[in-house]
Amino acid sequence: MTTSLEILSPGLISTLQDKGRFGMASSGVPRAGAVDPVSLQIGNALVGNDAYTAAIEFRFMGPKIKAHGGPIRLGLAAETTAILTRADADEDDVEITPWRSFLMHEGDTLAIKPLKGSATGYLTIGGGADVAPVLGSISTYARAGLGGLDGAPLKEGDHIPTHAARATEIDRVVTKPCPLEATPIRVIAGPQDDYFSTDTLTRFTAQPFTVSKDVDRMGIRLEGDEINALPEKGHDLISDGSVPGAIQVPGSGQPIILFTDCQTVGGYPKIGGVIAADMHRLGQLLPGAEIQFEFVDLKTAQAILKQQQEQIEKSIASIAEYVEVGVINQNALYTQNLIDGIVDADRPDHFAGQLEA
Repeated sequence: MTTSLEILSPGLISTLQDKGRFGMASSGVPRAGAVDPVSLQIGNALVGNDAYTAAIEFRFMGPKIKAHGGPIRLGLAAETTAILTRADADEDDVEITPWRSFLMHEGDTLAIKPLKGSATGYLTIGGGADVAPVLGSISTYARAGLGGLDGAPLKEGDHIPTHAARATEIDRVVTKPCPLEATPIRVIAGPQDDYFSTDTLTRFTAQPFTVSKDVDRMGIRLEGDEINALPEKGHDLISDGSVPGAIQVPGSGQPIILFTDCQTVGGYPKIGGVIAADMHRLGQLLPGAEIQFEFVDLKTAQAILKQQQEQIEKSIASIAEYVEVGVINQNALYTQNLIDGIVDADRPDHFAGQLEA
């Protein structure tokens, strides 16, 4: 049976994203991919997919969709709720809570509410989207028209073909999602940290920066006290390679964090680069948020990345059957030991396990 998801409303910015295109920067092809790969991995685990299977990534406000040819199993990996409206008018609407999976049947619609205190969420699709990869990835890179559906963000009327879901699979929920850390964002200095004085490097980590309104998949502009390069060095250099997470400092002295859709070369000095384990935190930054940086070395960055992977594994291991509040969990009744003890009617004063005199 052919199954698909129709986009009734795309929300603010919704795209298909997977891990992205790696190893192509030398040809001028940006990475693209999920801005929060941690949430993507956990969301895919909810529906039984491989970690980086392409999903609908939505920013700030989610889409409204309709199922065709169901059933289609979906997972809501986001700090928000959604309303599932059944095609059968006799059935009540269902509130889909964060970090859980559910089934959509033919004609059902789902409306995702705006995100709460975060910027990015994912709607994972059991079996994945049946979309051909471009240069090894389904990820949408709109500036070059690569990937996704016709290389563009999702729009009203789009149909995402999907692989058939396992209709018998139970609804599941992540009981322990990965928390977003409130610590400074960790950075490895360079490659042009020598363009800045020791005092300037200290001020870079000592002061908070505010995320400006100019934040998207290409970059995150910050506002704070100016970070100026040494006069003899200046803020211009011969363009060299750029990667997501690199922190450029232009002549304005206001840093710019390059992000997943960033250009592959740049001509501003880079004071540092955000470590891999903290990249997902950038994907959740809202305009007006305050952040601070901390320099770490490579060995520390590797240790933090290992700890993050362990946390992801713990979150995935916490996935359990979802049971609505007020509904009897029959599976628990059938599989758990509900007998705490027994009493012998012929010996009312004796309890099982009691030591004999």
